[in-house]
Amino acid sequence: MSELATFPVIEAVSPSSRPLAGQLRRLAETAALVSLDVLAVALSFAAAASLRLGVLPYLSSAFAPQLPPGILGKIGWFALLVPAALAYEGLYTGRYSFWQECGRLVKALCLAFVFALAVITLTKTTAEVSRTLVVLAWLFALLFLPAVRYGGKHLLARLGLWRRRVLVLGAGRTGIMILQALSADPYLGYQVVGFLDDDPRKKHYTWPGSNRADVRVLGGFKDVGRVMRETGVYNLIVAVPGLTGRKLVALVNSLQTGCESILVVPDLFGLPVLGAEADYFFNEQILGLRIKNNLASPVNAFLKRAFDLVVGSIILLLVSPVMLLIACSIKLDSPGPVFYASPRLGRGGRLFNCYKFRTMHLNNEAILQAYLQNNPLARQEWEKYRKIKGSDPRVTRVGRFLRRTSLDELPQLFNVLRGEMSLVGPRPYLLTEADYLTGYQDTILLTPPGITGLWQVSGRNKLKFAERIRLEAWYVRNWSLWMDITLLIRTLGVLNKKDEAY
Repeated sequence: MSELATFPVIEAVSPSSRPLAGQLRRLAETAALVSLDVLAVALSFAAAASLRLGVLPYLSSAFAPQLPPGILGKIGWFALLVPAALAYEGLYTGRYSFWQECGRLVKALCLAFVFALAVITLTKTTAEVSRTLVVLAWLFALLFLPAVRYGGKHLLARLGLWRRRVLVLGAGRTGIMILQALSADPYLGYQVVGFLDDDPRKKHYTWPGSNRADVRVLGGFKDVGRVMRETGVYNLIVAVPGLTGRKLVALVNSLQTGCESILVVPDLFGLPVLGAEADYFFNEQILGLRIKNNLASPVNAFLKRAFDLVVGSIILLLVSPVMLLIACSIKLDSPGPVFYASPRLGRGGRLFNCYKFRTMHLNNEAILQAYLQNNPLARQEWEKYRKIKGSDPRVTRVGRFLRRTSLDELPQLFNVLRGEMSLVGPRPYLLTEADYLTGYQDTILLTPPGITGLWQVSGRNKLKFAERIRLEAWYVRNWSLWMDITLLIRTLGVLNKKDEAY
């Protein structure tokens, strides 16, 4: 008997026989998203026109105080061009987290407006359509389109429209992780309706899902056809990493003809995924994943360094008054220097002096040893996290504020400009912590350490040391310039949290 026979063959379900309500909901979702995007484009042109007519003519006589006559009728096709570009990027069929979607939105908008400018130039209508207006509208669209989509999707979710109901095959650790991930990110719009699992011990279990609805096991693998018909859910997620490759293929093939889509989660945790490409060989019978080392590319290395120099210089210029105020506060609060230089592991394992504002008393090491000796629980915490999570006796009053807001790290901007650090990267580790990086040291040290990074926006002190270095290694393996940009923006959201960074 073949392995395929061990799995149920689901009767094919044609689109016409699926619940009409589901098909109408899909159409309504797409229509709502297109409407939101057209609204964002209209707002962008309105803001661009206001700036073009209300500000630029007063700054330079090169800008006429009015727009070309009849311009509204000549730019109306932009309202169709942008949704077409978004559709090309899969933004009406795919579901992405907010920052992933922002990356695709930027690409689509750049494509649409470059095409628009090319059409205006080739048709020689530059006198009839203001290129300045088009460029300003593009800049506003980069802000308005993500914002309108973010608010619009949350509104649609409250109305029950932005929702993709799914069944998860496998109620093991991987399946529970998927449920938690989808429930934690409502922007994706997924709702797990139930699990399918053959383990009889799990049939009475329930897990908290989205919309405060508990999720339970609705049957075994053999019941998938019945469950799909009863629930009207024809989108599946296969989360059974314990299956062998042949059995997984047999399961997916037996399910494919009876559902709308299947997302397979293979047992490849830790594999670099961003930028990975699927390749097909031998008449598409063999699937391969092409994994790139993005940081090995000289072009990417140049882009990362150029980004650090340009953005780092701008940030340093803006925060210079704040740094001067902090320096005065440190001198008034406790005796000792303003800055603290600590030897840290840099790219390739080279040591460099990492600069910070001083946040500890000068005899901090003696204070630490005495504190750990008298507090066994604090010693256990130190050995697990390499941090003291509560009130650290080594820290000064001003230092406590600086750590809570991460302002103590501002002098590291000088390290960035010198090329010793990056704005975004792994944490700058102490030489004494090198032994704790076993298995990940070579990967983490492929790139300069950063002022902020993936672990800072993923839990900070809530993460154990081992979890942190796994995140650091994942960042290096999956690096992209867009990831650096999004991590910088996301860092702003965690600065006001009250857990200290160090």
